[in-house]
Amino acid sequence: MKKHSEKKWISETAYWPDDPVSGTRIVQLTGIVSMATNIYCEDPACSPQNRIAVFRTMKIGCPGELWIVDINERLSVRIDDGVDWVGSCPQSYGDFFFYPRLKKDKWEMVRLCFSTLETEVVYLFPEKKIFTTLGSASCDGRYIVNQRTPAENEYQVVVIDIETGKETIIISGADFCNPHPRFDRINGKWILIQKNYGYRRVGRYVRKVYPDATVTLNICSRDGKEKIDAPVAKPFIPCGVSGHEAWLKKQEAFIYSSSCLDQPYEDGNKSGNLLFYKFGGEKPQVITHAPELYFGHVSTSSCGRYWCCDVWYWKHAASDVCNCAPRIAIGSIKTGKFAFVCEVGGFWPNYEIGHSHPYLSSDSKYVIFTSTRTGFPQVFLAELPEGFLEKLE
Repeated sequence: MKKHSEKKWISETAYWPDDPVSGTRIVQLTGIVSMATNIYCEDPACSPQNRIAVFRTMKIGCPGELWIVDINERLSVRIDDGVDWVGSCPQSYGDFFFYPRLKKDKWEMVRLCFSTLETEVVYLFPEKKIFTTLGSASCDGRYIVNQRTPAENEYQVVVIDIETGKETIIISGADFCNPHPRFDRINGKWILIQKNYGYRRVGRYVRKVYPDATVTLNICSRDGKEKIDAPVAKPFIPCGVSGHEAWLKKQEAFIYSSSCLDQPYEDGNKSGNLLFYKFGGEKPQVITHAPELYFGHVSTSSCGRYWCCDVWYWKHAASDVCNCAPRIAIGSIKTGKFAFVCEVGGFWPNYEIGHSHPYLSSDSKYVIFTSTRTGFPQVFLAELPEGFLEKLE
């Protein structure tokens, strides 16, 4: 175990004009000349103390540095280098963050404790790094789930028990080329897995290769013995899944967005593409009625009461890649009301570490997001005006 108590914290903050519509205060959290990203939003890499994990790199696809930003103190500290954000496993709003590190030409999995800044190697990879997606850690921190790619068009979703070292392949096949595996936020029994039926990875991208291809979601138990085909996409409803989904705290339920290749879900009057599904339901329900808007990357708050998402108008979401920077919105899961927080700003890059991936801080006072408004990706926070969330209730 390595302790980082002597690490030097630095200030990188810069202040931008308040959002002209909502009055939200915008603060730039990172400023060193390198690309920075806030890891991901489906499992926010944000501790109960409001410390967030940030990945920096000078070149796409290459190892970089792991930093921690304390958003209460607005200070940053460097934790490690030789790090790759692909293969990382955040523990949603927990005290741990798991990440792959290249050390002396070998990859190892490291566990960071946000509160103490201690790091410990918990898993040694074989000859090369075998985790090939953004994974997840269970709420007790004992298990991590990620993807292996042993051969071309061969994919395995694997769970690793950190305490025993036992590895379990819970589902596999060519359709799991971009699985987005996510542990539930109850006890870590269930894992939500994206199934890209009829899609294959072609070069760097997942492409539709069969005419009836669609994207849906499977729910698998941690031991792989139980598998549920969730009725959340075609043929159950006339939409595919976008690939962005997030569990709700203490519920066997999740929120997801449907594909921008399909029109808003018709549950009577084409009411929207941000959907809610609870175990045992015959079909999902629209959680926010906004047929003129397309909702993309979605997250849910640490308290389980709100969702946070980046949002486009449908004219900007007509292809499989949105072509302009979105706005960020927050909504109440109970009432269906939502409001815009701010513009993401900048341009919308083709590379994933530049996407906004917005999520609420642990105390739900801030939205953390990535933006290219400086010319290249940096991490920002939006400080919610007083009463913002209460108005949604």
